[in-house]
Amino acid sequence: MKRMAQNRALLFAACALLLSDIDALARDVAPGTKAADRKQADASRVEVKRSRDAAQVDRQLRDLVKKRRTRNGWLGDGSYPENVRAIKDLSYAEKGGSESQKLDLYIPSVTTMEGDGRIDSKTTKPNFAAKRKNLSTGWPLVVWIHGGGWRGGDKKGGPFRALLESGFAVASINYRLSGEEKWPAQLDDCRSALAYLRSHSAEYDIDSKRIGLWGGSAGGHLALMLALKGDKPDSDRKQKSEHQSVGSDLAAVCDWFGPTDLARFVINGETTRQGAEMIQQLFGLEGEALISACTAASPVTYISHAKHVPPILIMHGKADKLVSIKQSQRLLDKMKAAGITSVRLVELNGGHGYPGFGAGTILDVIKFFQEKLRG
Repeated sequence: MKRMAQNRALLFAACALLLSDIDALARDVAPGTKAADRKQADASRVEVKRSRDAAQVDRQLRDLVKKRRTRNGWLGDGSYPENVRAIKDLSYAEKGGSESQKLDLYIPSVTTMEGDGRIDSKTTKPNFAAKRKNLSTGWPLVVWIHGGGWRGGDKKGGPFRALLESGFAVASINYRLSGEEKWPAQLDDCRSALAYLRSHSAEYDIDSKRIGLWGGSAGGHLALMLALKGDKPDSDRKQKSEHQSVGSDLAAVCDWFGPTDLARFVINGETTRQGAEMIQQLFGLEGEALISACTAASPVTYISHAKHVPPILIMHGKADKLVSIKQSQRLLDKMKAAGITSVRLVELNGGHGYPGFGAGTILDVIKFFQEKLRG
């Protein structure tokens, strides 16, 4: 027992000596070492968060392009009701244009549409009288502009069913992506598509005075550029200076989480690594040339020059990491400062399109177009 007690005492003494050596070693280390370790740990946590955010944005981008193939998907699945006249792959470019410069057109009929909630007392059938008035002037048209970071996406997916059932004709357009042509080819194509639809409005029973735009992400950016910089092709703009807008004949525009100030993406980091890559690929430029191009391609640049601004509805997710909601807030503030009151921002609980942009949100957009295009 005595020997065990002695061994125990020796063990305690050794432990005490070891601890004293460790304390001495800690005192000898440079005072800034612990702070440096904390800084490195903080940096590691930030990098992990960035990786998680990047993975989340990648998922959202895949959802954006794939459109979630269900009837009530957040952007619709491209399906449409029966008795709709669907005309696919109409070329809106002049001869020799790209395969990308095509649009799909969907023309409804009275039998396509849902009833207006009232019943004719004589026939006990749904009352479509209010909707038949479209037939005398042509169908109001909503043009869908797909997203995908200007480098992906396709015209085949979109919220067509809800629009068609509500009495709108729908055009869904493709445009040359950044892998094929750099900016401003994308904006030029959208203008050419609108010019084609206007010039063929009688042929397709469209009312050219009741045209609205709806775009998501990159498509929202393009819709805002058309609303603020002008939607006329360059051939109609030759007599205008580069700082003048020729105005817009658009009746309404809906932007879903589109970037409005591209330079802020590059300078202030209001996007993710993926977003910055998309911007660089859109222009194919670097340094000051890239910043200059971003400014020229930003909707905020043209607010004070716009001669006519159609009513604009903006919807943006507060948790959007790819396109910060600050982008939409800044556009709203600048438009109000310029005395433009025909713009409204709805902030939603969601990210870059999903979640937060479901069937109910689509119906809110339908109501907006019903108010502005039914006139």
